[in-house]
Amino acid sequence: MTAMAESDLRILANPNDPSGAGLPSQGTGYDHDSLGLFQQRRSWGSAVQRMSATESTTLFVDALLTIPNWAGQPPWRAAQLVQKSAFDGRPTSANGYSAEVGENYLRQTDRAAGVLAVVERDASRLDCGASDVMPRGDSASHGLPEGYALPPDTSQQAATAIAFALAQLGKPYLWGGTGPDQFDCSGLTQAAWQRAGIPIGRTTWDQLRDGAPTIEAALVPGDLVLIPGSQGSLAAPGHMGMYLGHGLVIHAPRTGDVVKVTTLSAFTTSGVSGLRHIG
Repeated sequence: MTAMAESDLRILANPNDPSGAGLPSQGTGYDHDSLGLFQQRRSWGSAVQRMSATESTTLFVDALLTIPNWAGQPPWRAAQLVQKSAFDGRPTSANGYSAEVGENYLRQTDRAAGVLAVVERDASRLDCGASDVMPRGDSASHGLPEGYALPPDTSQQAATAIAFALAQLGKPYLWGGTGPDQFDCSGLTQAAWQRAGIPIGRTTWDQLRDGAPTIEAALVPGDLVLIPGSQGSLAAPGHMGMYLGHGLVIHAPRTGDVVKVTTLSAFTTSGVSGLRHIG
């Protein structure tokens, strides 16, 4: 969404910054000394960094993660807090007299969602950076394979917790959400195990200490899988999901997404912070 607004998803050179002249580009921009997908100025980093799709995205995400409660913001407002464009909510000639914070990014939300849909659909056969989403046969399944069934030796309490979690498929993510209509990752697992009669902590950090430790080879349905996520680390996980058996995990991913199912291997690509057996 941000890159579409800034560069129409092109890596742009700029004659005002000759250091980028010899680097691969897809066009030319003229905004101050801005370069690349996100039109980042010299203070962001070197020309090599700003004109690399990977490095410039890392610069953008690093800046995003410094913003308190960034995930609780509408995406276009979060983008504005990073980019500090002319669309700051104060109507001027520079922003077409717009009073909407981040309206230039807001205009790109539908296009961005369309690109994301293609990436998600093709993730099973293309290495296009969407390994954290599982291809789905139809939009209503939210990643749950057709014919999914619990392993026969699943405990009754785990079966209850999983049935509750699966009933939430498609519900939107909300930071701090504990249901019934919106969930964050730990809110979903807490509510699921509460339905099964087992209280666990509210946060990811709490649930890292709930139950008993286990190992991947011994995972059973209902176990909690904790990972660094986008804002944590191996020592302090920032995201989590619930194991469903058959190499699947259900989780509430992020703002703008919904409760869905992914593969365990995709879910743990950034490492495993903890595996907890609850009941």
